[in-house]
Amino acid sequence: MNDELDPRLARAIAPIRAAFPADDLWLVGGAVRDVLLGRPLTDWDLVTTGDPEVAARAHAKAIGAPVFPLSERHGAWRVVGEEGEVDVTGAPDGITADLLRRDLTINAIAVRLADGELLAVPGALDDIEARVLRAVSDQSFRDDPLRLLRLVRLAAELDLEIAPETAALARRDAALAADPAGERQRAELERILLSRDPVDGIRRLDDLGLLAVVLPEVKALEGIEQNRYHHLDVLDHTLQVLDAAIDLVEHPEFAFGPAAPAVAAALAEELDAETDVALAVRWGALLHDIAKPQTRHEFDNGHIGFPGHAQQGADAVREILGRLRCSTAVQRCVATLVREHLRLGFLVPDGELDPRAVHRYRVETEPWAIASVVVSLADRWSTRGTRARQRWIRRHEQLAVAMITALAEPALPPLIRGDDLAAALDEPLGPRIGTLLARIAEEQAAGAITSQDEAIAFARALPPED
Repeated sequence: MNDELDPRLARAIAPIRAAFPADDLWLVGGAVRDVLLGRPLTDWDLVTTGDPEVAARAHAKAIGAPVFPLSERHGAWRVVGEEGEVDVTGAPDGITADLLRRDLTINAIAVRLADGELLAVPGALDDIEARVLRAVSDQSFRDDPLRLLRLVRLAAELDLEIAPETAALARRDAALAADPAGERQRAELERILLSRDPVDGIRRLDDLGLLAVVLPEVKALEGIEQNRYHHLDVLDHTLQVLDAAIDLVEHPEFAFGPAAPAVAAALAEELDAETDVALAVRWGALLHDIAKPQTRHEFDNGHIGFPGHAQQGADAVREILGRLRCSTAVQRCVATLVREHLRLGFLVPDGELDPRAVHRYRVETEPWAIASVVVSLADRWSTRGTRARQRWIRRHEQLAVAMITALAEPALPPLIRGDDLAAALDEPLGPRIGTLLARIAEEQAAGAITSQDEAIAFARALPPED
């Protein structure tokens, strides 16, 4: 092994050398980068000048793991073992040519497993040391426009700076960022939202001209003046709400006290194989005021309002997340969070919660009622205009805790089924029976009726138009 090889790399490749006896296998890209940045190496990216399928199948057989093709276009194969994933890709033109086609210098470093020989594009090791992201060539983003979003994602995830000349290239090619498929854009955007400081990530997207391309609806929030309850324009307010929501997601105990376990459990629920409710809350915070530009209205008394922005925002969310190929479950969840982000605040003047209010809130926000409370509180925390009052914020916080405590208790089982109610009333099943069941459920939640007989009597007493 090369005596000059960084000890961290030497330790990293030692366990896998015996598993890949061929002398033309190289550890490359993000795997090398992460080791040199002091990050854990969990997955392996290997390149071979030989046949990647042969190398991948040999390794899979040796460790008794499954293997499958990852990309027919690039001839890549993946082995999924207990210690992590190993991707093997072909480099028919040689390892040097492979490195020169990569996106950033810190990803254009390779170590040969057999003897530890190190290859890198010029400046790569210096850029690792300086923690700088630099494009390998001035065609990097044109060769693969997804690299534009990946540039920002890596800066956000790894806490790296972007070289000025690379930032200039990104601005030059920013319009290409919309070219990749929606799901590929979404994957990068969500990793930015899940990074250590997503607000910095969104601002960096904006600085490079990418926000207006991939999320033009968010960019449109810039410069939209609000009323005296707000101290920021809609974009800056939105980013403060995103920051507050993330803090609530990551540290619910500081705001919700004894109710924090209920919050954590609700946010951990999965919406699909890739997304939990916590990530949907981040999307909800980013998009909660997305319809304010088109709903802004200046009234005769000088007051600025945004009538209907919550409902129109929910409609816009479906369009945005549909474009990004989010699942239907994610779209429904985020749309609900946006549509109902004002609901809890409307209850603040009422003071104490009553069971009827809790029931109505649950019905309008289920099954994401607790997540809705999180977005609502984040919004309130970020509203600090000259007309805002600290006592309102305090009451909102108290109401949020009380609501979550109440929501953590399961809803009461229904007193009567729809077909039984229809039979008792001698009416056909239909919309009226559904309406009656909803009225019965609210009265049950309020403690006004407690039995099936009382439910039937309540329904009979209602006038036909109800």
